Amino acid sequence: MREEITITAQMVYDCPAEDSRQGQGQAIHNDLLRLLDADSTTGVACCGVTVQHLSPEALTYGNAEARQVAERQSDRILSALAELYGVDSVPDLLTYALCDLRHLADQSTLAFDRHDKNAFQYYRAEKDAEDKESMR
Repeated sequence: MREEITITAQMVYDCPAEDSRQGQGQAIHNDLLRLLDADSTTGVACCGVTVQHLSPEALTYGNAEARQVAERQSDRILSALAELYGVDSVPDLLTYALCDLRHLADQSTLAFDRHDKNAFQYYRAEKDAEDKESMR
C-alpha cells in the first residue's frame, strides 16, 4: 500500500533580477521538474510540484538590503530607458521619461503632480530607511 505525503521545503534560487516575479516562478518550477526527473532508487517518487511562495531578497532579509534593491531598480530602469530612447545620457533619459510620463498622465486623465508628490514620499521613506541602515 502507498500513501501520498505533502512536504514543505525551502530552497534558495539565484534568478535574473530583470525577470518578472511570474517569470522567476516559472523558471524555478521548470528547474524543479528537471531536478526531479531522475530515476529514484529510494522507493519514493515525487508526483507533483507547486511553487506556492516566492520571497525576494529584500523580504527574505527583512529589507536590510534597501539600498541594493534601489540600486538594482535604478540599473534596470536605466537599461530599459537607454534601450527605449537609444540615448546614453542619464540627464536626457530622465527628461524624456518624465515628459512621456506626463503624456501618460494626460491620456489617463491623472494629475501628474499629485502622483509625483506621492512618488517623492515613497522615495523619502526609502532614503530614510537607507540612512538608518547605513548608521548601524
